[in-house]
Amino acid sequence: MLIKQSKNSFIRTTDRYGYITNQLTRHDRSYDSFGADLLREINREPQEVDEIIYRLLKIYKGVDFATLKDDFLEFADSLAKDHFIMLAETPEELDAKDLTFSYSMGNPKTLATDFYQPTEKPISENTQDFFLEEVQGKPLISNIQFELSSRCNERCIHCYIPNDKKNHGFDMPTTKVMDLLDQLAAMGGIHVTFSGGEAFMHKELLKLVRYAREKDLMVTILSNLIALKDDQIQELHDLNISLIQVSLYSMNPEIHDLITTVKGSFEKTKAAIEKLVAADVPVQISCPVMKANRKGYRAVMEYANSLKIKAQTDFIMMAEANFDTSNLANRISIEETEELIRDIMQFDPVYKQDIITKRPVSEEIKFDLERYKKQRICGVGYDNCCITANGDVYPCAGWQNMVLGNVYKQQLQEIWENSPKVKELRDITQADFPQCLECEARDFCARCLVRNYNESNGDMFKVNKHFCDVAFLTKRLAEEYFAEQLKKNYSESK
Repeated sequence: MLIKQSKNSFIRTTDRYGYITNQLTRHDRSYDSFGADLLREINREPQEVDEIIYRLLKIYKGVDFATLKDDFLEFADSLAKDHFIMLAETPEELDAKDLTFSYSMGNPKTLATDFYQPTEKPISENTQDFFLEEVQGKPLISNIQFELSSRCNERCIHCYIPNDKKNHGFDMPTTKVMDLLDQLAAMGGIHVTFSGGEAFMHKELLKLVRYAREKDLMVTILSNLIALKDDQIQELHDLNISLIQVSLYSMNPEIHDLITTVKGSFEKTKAAIEKLVAADVPVQISCPVMKANRKGYRAVMEYANSLKIKAQTDFIMMAEANFDTSNLANRISIEETEELIRDIMQFDPVYKQDIITKRPVSEEIKFDLERYKKQRICGVGYDNCCITANGDVYPCAGWQNMVLGNVYKQQLQEIWENSPKVKELRDITQADFPQCLECEARDFCARCLVRNYNESNGDMFKVNKHFCDVAFLTKRLAEEYFAEQLKKNYSESK
């Protein structure tokens, strides 16, 4: 029996846990130290299962071959059912079982409405919850977003990056990015996001994508696509990247171009999206909603569905990184937000499910206030950070006034482990927001430290009233939906 890791799966292990994720199914799993030992034996080359068992016997002395093999095969069968790995008798059969992304799939990852992973055994909590608690006090980096270029070929009216940075922009040298990718891989990182500015304005973007894939890193690109060249598309497909996320603001060219302030940008972006789809490169549309395009989100969503991709939105917006809030003049009002959410809930089943349902969890992790107080707000400073073209390291994209260090002066690991500011961020828990602990709208809130920070002149603990209003609005709309469903079910039962 042969075993091989899927080309779409990524494995990382420590002495404490094992982790595997699949960029095609978007499922992931976390394991204890025993699971980590088993995962550590699986790689991208075909191996005989018996050879793995002989190696494991050196670790688990006193366990007989047959028992250890049975345990390993039970573990492997579970992973194979969800396409993390392949099991077969020949290398050719292994390759035939390894799925390749295509829009011809019945439910491609760019359209799938539910990535929930059913298992034969109960899972006590999701991997995000596991890691946010597991890494407290012992952070392990997972993802870095590289703002490869501070240059941008658009000047979007809502952007959180000040235009002055784009007007005097430059690129991070390719050799420096490659060095940082080496450092990230050595630290156990698993995912890299290339952005800007505009990622495709970096002349050697594809060289960097290729290098990241050679380092066994999962790759996402954030772009407006207007600088994408036709001869780059096939290589993007061949490199098996995880996703390209592109901003498309309206199906009305005039409105889209009004937001980007670049005439003709709509036609270039739309054409690029369709070329990528034709080449089976996974694409997802981001459609931030503001006053200029609030009536057009549905048309963007329908266009995305016609291509078997998803459109997602953010209607809260973020102030500029230099504390200038003038871009928030484009933010929709709470009344306009209600109109938008009602519309999205009617025409976007994915969004509606996100609002009205909660993933079932086991009895052991029902809400516990004392446990909740100790939890992190997000993964900032614990599993991810952002590096800009000048070498500054931020907690996340948009938090450009919170510099943790600079990679031209320090090694990434030194910044990650010893930066005084990142240590301060790691001390922040839910308990630092006492007004939110037992808030009725807590489960519907999108609390965000950087949004607080940028909008409140550097005070990350000051929650803007607009964010609270949106949370209570979302709660009310969800409750209305439940009440309507109960009424409908009662009428149908009579």
